[in-house]
Amino acid sequence: MIIICEPIARGTTHEKFNSGFIYGLRLAYPHEKIRFYADITHIEAIKKIMDHDKIMIEDIEYVPVKFKGLYGIRGILTYSSLFNKILSDAIEAKVNKIFFLSFNPTILYVIKKLKRKIKFNKMKFTFVLHGSFETIANGYDKPTQLSLPIRKIKNQNDVKYKLQIIRQTKLTELPMVISPFIDRFMPWHWTYKRIFTDRRMLQWNHSPDYRYIALAPHIKRNAEKYIDIKKLNMYTVVLPTVFKEPSAQPDNEYVKFAIFGYGNPLVLHNILVQLSQKDIKRQYEIRIIGMDNRGTAGFPNVTCPSPGKRLDRSEMEKYAEDIDIFLILYDKTRYRLSCTGSILESLSYTKPILHFDNDCINTFNMPDGPIGICCDSLEEFVCKMEDIIENYEAYRLEFQNFRKNILKLRKECAIENSVATIKESFTW
Repeated sequence: MIIICEPIARGTTHEKFNSGFIYGLRLAYPHEKIRFYADITHIEAIKKIMDHDKIMIEDIEYVPVKFKGLYGIRGILTYSSLFNKILSDAIEAKVNKIFFLSFNPTILYVIKKLKRKIKFNKMKFTFVLHGSFETIANGYDKPTQLSLPIRKIKNQNDVKYKLQIIRQTKLTELPMVISPFIDRFMPWHWTYKRIFTDRRMLQWNHSPDYRYIALAPHIKRNAEKYIDIKKLNMYTVVLPTVFKEPSAQPDNEYVKFAIFGYGNPLVLHNILVQLSQKDIKRQYEIRIIGMDNRGTAGFPNVTCPSPGKRLDRSEMEKYAEDIDIFLILYDKTRYRLSCTGSILESLSYTKPILHFDNDCINTFNMPDGPIGICCDSLEEFVCKMEDIIENYEAYRLEFQNFRKNILKLRKECAIENSVATIKESFTW
């Protein structure tokens, strides 16, 4: 039996990565039963995305668990009880390995504490690294941020947006949403924050029984500056996902850009302000395929089909069909030690990208097989958008070549090519 645990994600968070890992584990261990522990909302999201992507996995058992997003003393106590039960279930099923799709320092501490018990001392764990791994970097070693003339969005939509988010939160989930903010004002929070860091918890009581998976090659390269990745038994599984069938290249009258997913409202606002100051003659559209349209009020070329409301996967796909190019708005300070889902989506929907210099995106947009255009500054980014708008027909061939390179890259990143690494990271 393969036991998989997702203790953090709820709803559609990480649905593509996680469904990819589950499918990869099925390919690696085709005859093993799979048991998947997760929040019920995430289980439903996983079922939907696997159905959508036509992933057929037989003999999988879904076990709903009410994981709570807690930290500090409350988090330790709560997680200790939950994971004691899960580890006990594993022992009863004669399984001594668990594959964690995510974790935080509190979870890692609890797992390592439980492993010290005689009952669990032969357990082994593989953990997938996500955003919190960024905190291992030294504070003084941060790259220079993108220079933005406007540093704050003054927009009435900001309050409206936050209220819409709160309205979407179920009453049963409100305690989980509120508790982290309450913890911030408690006396133990500052002590906890200094002791329970990713770096400390990764190094504390480390042994060969712990292995870690990064989602892109740049993560290991950058992590080497701060931590002993060889000692941590770190592997790389590139963007574990099942790609949808490539769509045809759009044939529009004018160029259509899109921000797919979370985006970056402040950077977008700066782009829109500078674009509005250009003497642009031709029509264009910037479509926000997501819920966050803050900072876009008053700009006529911006559309947001679902402001403040989450879109399901089929809706997002519908709005992405006629898009020429995705805008990825993260600068060099972001995703140095993690991987953005934005690049996954551009590969999945076969969309070229326009982006800022960024270690994560650069890993996939390589000079020998470019999938888009990289810019070093806000001014260069805006000028490139202006040029694409005014000379849309001239860029069609370039977009077509980007799409060909994306299709090649998709084959390289296919989950089937990562099966050996997944197996190696989980068999010992």
